[in-house]
Amino acid sequence: MTDFDSFSDQLLEESKALLEKAKTDEPFTQSAYLHSSLLLAISALEACINSIVEEILIEPYRTRYTVYEQALLLEKDVRFDRGEYILSNGLKISRITDRIEFLYYKYTGKKLDRTYPWYATLKQSIDLRNKLVHPKENIQLTIKQVEMSILSVVNTIDELYKAVYQRKFPAVDRGIASKYTIGD
Repeated sequence: MTDFDSFSDQLLEESKALLEKAKTDEPFTQSAYLHSSLLLAISALEACINSIVEEILIEPYRTRYTVYEQALLLEKDVRFDRGEYILSNGLKISRITDRIEFLYYKYTGKKLDRTYPWYATLKQSIDLRNKLVHPKENIQLTIKQVEMSILSVVNTIDELYKAVYQRKFPAVDRGIASKYTIGD
């Protein structure tokens, strides 16, 4: 496990611990803990995807991916240079769901069924996160919504592990239960 893998796990565990803390606090701090928990859960998913990408694109395996596949996974722009397409240093943001769907397809050979419960719930979780990060209205998160969001992240990571590594995500059996608690 790399330091970055540990950081990804830490983000997920922090998200779970904040959810647990939210369940015991008064409304104002509960709201703050729920907001933080949701943001960290989605960050943990992105960190996990970035970790997977870092592993699968090491040499000599990088050549198994077209320049456009690498661009999607690395969130880089492609440019034409002296007769060939190459990755540039320019940032080109990719939707996290596009990266998930690509990894799933690349490693299973099947298109991801967007009606899978874990995926449908993940899309709802990302929508909640986007409403919080790019607010256009007052958003009141509930404990249930954040529980479902964390569980969707855990289940998505598990599906990616099964696709890419042919094994389950080690923390999947803990679900939304954290290894840690946040003190008073």
